[in-house]
Amino acid sequence: MRRHESGQVLPLVALLMVAVAGAGVFVVRLGGLAAERARASAAADAAALAGAAEGREAADRLAHANGGRVVAYREDHDDTEVRVGLGRATATARATGGRTLAPGGQAPALQAVLARAGQLLGRPVAVTRVLDDGLTVDVDSGIADAVALVAAQAGLCRPLDAPAARFRVCGP
Repeated sequence: MRRHESGQVLPLVALLMVAVAGAGVFVVRLGGLAAERARASAAADAAALAGAAEGREAADRLAHANGGRVVAYREDHDDTEVRVGLGRATATARATGGRTLAPGGQAPALQAVLARAGQLLGRPVAVTRVLDDGLTVDVDSGIADAVALVAAQAGLCRPLDAPAARFRVCGP
């Protein structure tokens, strides 16, 4: 081995390690931003449905329950458009409909929070009964504990002195 060639691999390995570490940081940040955008989109969908069903306060409540904040809200007859900010991401969603119960007796706000709970659980939430207000449900007792774990993130609360499988859209 020639004396002037020894140790030349070390700087190349160090440079390669710095490049790989930089690429790793980039991929992690990009993944985090994509996840934040998806959460903002889900929060906007839920807030738009709640706003179409119950107005601005319901939209604010659902956006907050999903970790976001309403940055713009517009109603035009039966159309409601909501822009939600969550961290560095924003998303806009539109919902159409009056403040009436959907088929099956579920208010749109309830449909939105059940959809969000289903996303968090990775499976649909099996509802066994919808109470008359359209905002309260009894879920299948086999998944009640799992729903309870994601309820706050989804915008669901347990009413006081209610059965363990009963949940309601959070709010007044």
